[in-house]
Amino acid sequence: MEVSRKQQGIALVLVLWVIVLLSVIAGAMATVQRTGVVMTGNIRQEREGRALVSAGLNFMALMLERRTRPIEDNPWPMDGQLHPWNFAGRTIWVGAAPEDARIDINRVDDTVLLNLLQSMGLDEEQALAVRDAIVDWRDPDNLTHAEGAEDREYRAEGRPIGARDQAFLSVEELQQVYGVSAELYKKLAGALTVDARQRTVNPAFASREVLLATPGVTPQEVDQYLADRKQALDQGLPVPSPPFGGAFLRKGRNTRFRLFAEVDLPGGGKAQGEMVVAMESKTRKGYMLLQKKYGKLQAFGRVALPEEAD
Repeated sequence: MEVSRKQQGIALVLVLWVIVLLSVIAGAMATVQRTGVVMTGNIRQEREGRALVSAGLNFMALMLERRTRPIEDNPWPMDGQLHPWNFAGRTIWVGAAPEDARIDINRVDDTVLLNLLQSMGLDEEQALAVRDAIVDWRDPDNLTHAEGAEDREYRAEGRPIGARDQAFLSVEELQQVYGVSAELYKKLAGALTVDARQRTVNPAFASREVLLATPGVTPQEVDQYLADRKQALDQGLPVPSPPFGGAFLRKGRNTRFRLFAEVDLPGGGKAQGEMVVAMESKTRKGYMLLQKKYGKLQAFGRVALPEEAD
């Protein structure tokens, strides 16, 4: 009888352990299912957001044909701001600006590049080193500039590929340049391009960072011009030319545009995308696409809706 009771006790303990184990398995399976549902929802939301962004980008490509119309006849002007467009029951924020509002890293003058780097917070010594490394990366020779870097410096850091010795194919390539940190790249990316293909910059759409790269300009002059430019845009007037800049700041032909679209996602967050098109090269499918990307990007600013304006 005593042995039987012991066996019953052991059996009870085993049953309890089995129940606990099954409970743990059931809980784990429920967690996995909930996670799967959340992931599926996130994927669906991401795909929907990207599809809406693509619609916005394609719409702005069509609107390029209207770019010379008066502002009162064009709700989506190429003014470097995001404007609301209603599509499929959603509001998509779309915008466009000439690509020559950015500094072309393959054509930029050494002095302008140095000014840009210093405006990003680098002291003169640091700016000279990064400037020369950028020039060494894009020039075809193996001669090292005074503070620059060629293959030897890259190999010393365990980077056997060395300097590319060719023009930049993308702004993202800048991350591979000797001395360019992740933090510095984030600051520079929005001011640079490889698609403007000119040494000058269009001041009507240039950012503060780009304007500060102008030789001889002061922050006060730049801020005053930005205020005057905004006032002109708000009043629907032509953007004035800056009283500084000389040959560096010049309005171009505006044949290449950066298009941008973003949409607010349920629960917060945004889906964003941008593309650069060349209007001088038209194909059967439309304007030539130079680049296109999605993700968290440096967007244009949104215009104020009537109910938001004070």
